[in-house]
This record gives sequence, C-alpha cells and structure tokens, in this order.
Amino acid sequence: MKKLLYLFVVLFSYTMSSQDLLDLALVDKTKIVDKEGYKPNLKTDKWNINNYLYELNESKLILKDSIILIELISKTTTQNLTEWKIDELKEVYLTKKNQKININAALESIKPKSKEQKRELKRKIRRFNNNPHKWRGWPLSISRPIFSDDNKYSMISFKFGNNGGYSSLYKNLNEEWKLIGVFNRFAY
Repeated sequence: MKKLLYLFVVLFSYTMSSQDLLDLALVDKTKIVDKEGYKPNLKTDKWNINNYLYELNESKLILKDSIILIELISKTTTQNLTEWKIDELKEVYLTKKNQKININAALESIKPKSKEQKRELKRKIRRFNNNPHKWRGWPLSISRPIFSDDNKYSMISFKFGNNGGYSSLYKNLNEEWKLIGVFNRFAY
C-alpha cells in the first residue's frame, strides 16, 4: 500500500511539475498550437554540443557540463510523438497544419484578456485563414518536455509555423522552473 501511495505522489508531482513548465514555456508565445507533437532534430556529436553550449553560455548560463545536455538530447530520439490533448495545455487552440481556424472556437479556448487582444487575435486569424501557406508564425509546434534523470533540468523545443524555431533549457530552482537559456536557433 505504501508503494502505491508513493508511486501516486511521484506521478502527481511529475504531472504538476510538467504543467508548470508548459505554462512557463508558453507565456510569451502564440496560443495557436499544432496538435501534432514536435520532434526536434538535435545532434549529440562533439561539434554540435559545443555549439549548443556556446549559445547557452552567451545567454549568461554557466553550463560547463555537457553530460546534462547530451542526456536531454538523447531522450528526444526516443520521445513519444502523441498528439496534444486539450487538457494538457491551458488556454490554447489546438489545430492541424493547413486547417482553417474557427475564430469563435479559438477565442473560447484562448480567452483573450482584453478587447484589444480579442480584436487583434480575430484580425490575425482572418489573415491566416485567407492564406495559411504564407503565414510565418502559426501554428506553433511544441515538443513534449524532456526531463533529466535528476529532474533538475528540462528541455522544450519550438517551431513557429514555417518561420524557424529553437530549443529552451529550464532549471528547477526550489521547486520552480526557470528559463536559463535558448539554443539551436534555426530559421527557414
């Protein structure tokens, strides 16, 4: 019975930790999200790891241990690419690529905070629906969070429509996730 209770507590805390991390990751991003999970194309060879560390150190992160980065990147190769569900991401509109966005459903899901945000979102959705192939920033594709074995670090990767993307590295400081760096930036 104790083992079952312990397992429940660990799984519950992992789920809460993952949700806090996703909320932090989506704070300044578009809320139009592709249902399909995103699998980043990260490499673990010496040259790429050195470049990733250089990018992270440019953002004031002092990460000298490449083992953590290699561990997280290695886990992306075995990552499960299941579709995102509505209850996994808060206040986002899930769509599929090349699918028109229903304005009313999007507004109901996203819940804009002001009339100005609502008006701006409607305008952008109309522009997207008129020509989705030329839209550069939507929909946002997001990978599932990858956690280090010690649960101190996590990584999430983003792809912005057909515009490019990057990977973000987070650190768990006193039970709160903090963005500590961005690496693997790419553009189309």
